Amino acid sequence: MQPSDCFKISFFVLIVAGVWYSPSWEKSRYLHAVNIYRVFAMIMILIGMLSIQFVYFFTVVGVDLDKTIDATALFTFVGHLYKAITVIINRRRINKLLEIIDSEEDKDDLMQSMAEKISFVSKIYNGGAGLTAVMWNLIPFTKPTLTLPFYYPDLPSDSPWFVRWYAYQTVILIINGVAQTSADHVFGGLMAFAATQLKLLQYKLETIGSRKETEELDAAQREQDDYKEAVSCVRFHLKIIGVVDELTSIFGAAAFGQFLLAAPLLCLSAFILTTSSDPTEIITRLLYFGCISGQLFFYCFCGNMIKIQSDLVATAAYNCSWETTSVRTQKTLKLLILRGQKTLSVVAGNLFELSLVTFGALLKSSYSFFAVLNKKHND
Repeated sequence: MQPSDCFKISFFVLIVAGVWYSPSWEKSRYLHAVNIYRVFAMIMILIGMLSIQFVYFFTVVGVDLDKTIDATALFTFVGHLYKAITVIINRRRINKLLEIIDSEEDKDDLMQSMAEKISFVSKIYNGGAGLTAVMWNLIPFTKPTLTLPFYYPDLPSDSPWFVRWYAYQTVILIINGVAQTSADHVFGGLMAFAATQLKLLQYKLETIGSRKETEELDAAQREQDDYKEAVSCVRFHLKIIGVVDELTSIFGAAAFGQFLLAAPLLCLSAFILTTSSDPTEIITRLLYFGCISGQLFFYCFCGNMIKIQSDLVATAAYNCSWETTSVRTQKTLKLLILRGQKTLSVVAGNLFELSLVTFGALLKSSYSFFAVLNKKHND
């Protein structure tokens, strides 16, 4: 099993949503059919959903506060549209990152262990998103008057078109919900692998100068081996820096958009939780709140892993047995230490780093928005 296989579920969902297709299809004779399906899926699933929701939003905004809040909550998928476009445009660059992960020389099964953890997160995260979407589709059944999941168009329940519209909105809501978490899972998983690469680099540094005297190697050979290993570590470090920079380049803007929408969405969910008396809606909003906050936490936790592991690289280089190595090896390690003192991080929109500090600041902002909205509602 290759490490990138942990993304199988997420890539399958993205294929269904028309956002992704397998590299093996590049030279397939069915590629044109695949592209036609992708265009159809994007129009019918994502664009169709956003069109309905925007029309409803501008119908109720300024007229009914509760309905406006309901409509705004589904603006989560505006961020998904940008992420979907990001994945489509940068598909080849993402594939190259996956190739780097699969070609990495593993030690103590670190990459494989991380792949298993990422795969487990995929099942929990995507499963939670699917459950949230299903529960959202059940909310209309708890209302005095049966409506569509998106509340628009306003059709009577006995209309022959009502069932068709309900089925259509149910399907696209589930696909969009799970596709969004799948895109997040790929981004977060790639960050987690970058952090694991930094840990592998630390293991490589530990071997420099640590060869025992009992080994059947003369001093010149040991010196040569240590120098080659030091140069290899510098090159590996530069490759990891390139991977992190590539992650920022590909996903930084999409992550910024997600964080920009997250604070008001979390605020609105908390507001509905405190004002609703419908058990189904409360459970749905709890799941929705968990998905949005879990999405942001996954970004920030994986980004924080990169920061922590990158800070340990310089320490690992200094803690190796450099005093037993040659001058040229020591100079090579010095260069690595100097570069390692600059913390690596994934930056969202060239404005803020993905870290747990950022996650805490976002929750604080969301609470501030909630307090203002709650006060206005009570007044």
